[in-house]
Amino acid sequence: MSASIFRFFAISTASLVFSAAAAEAPPSSPTPSAPSSAGDRTANLQKFFARYHCAKPYPILDYLRIADHYQLDYRVLPAISIRETGCGKSGGPLNNLWGFHQQSFPSLAAGIEFLAHRLTQHKLYREKTLDQKLFTYNPRSAYPGEVVRIMRQIDDAMR
Repeated sequence: MSASIFRFFAISTASLVFSAAAAEAPPSSPTPSAPSSAGDRTANLQKFFARYHCAKPYPILDYLRIADHYQLDYRVLPAISIRETGCGKSGGPLNNLWGFHQQSFPSLAAGIEFLAHRLTQHKLYREKTLDQKLFTYNPRSAYPGEVVRIMRQIDDAMR
């Protein structure tokens, strides 16, 4: 068998195996539902940040504007901020509520923009489910579930 035929067979077989594995993979945990109205989202975040005694002023409008721009669930970054730094209470780099390396940001809005862009556009995150993105962000097996539970608390803030 020539080398080119062998390479074709190996690539074809690997592609079939990968496709079959992807088809058999269990679905990721469902993304919690998100309210669609800006008023509901604002009120939910207001209550959520108050519940965790986050520093005021809350960057709610920045979270909503940037999440909408990147078509990212508006609860992801606030939930990560609670999970990683207790909404900034654990100290760390300037304007970095998300525990992203040791990077400082010129403002909270700049940090929100950076992380939203990274989670939606960077090659490590693009084309992944929410669970896969969260696992890439923090590769502990429990991490995606922890963040999703916090996201659900945002939904429950008004109840």
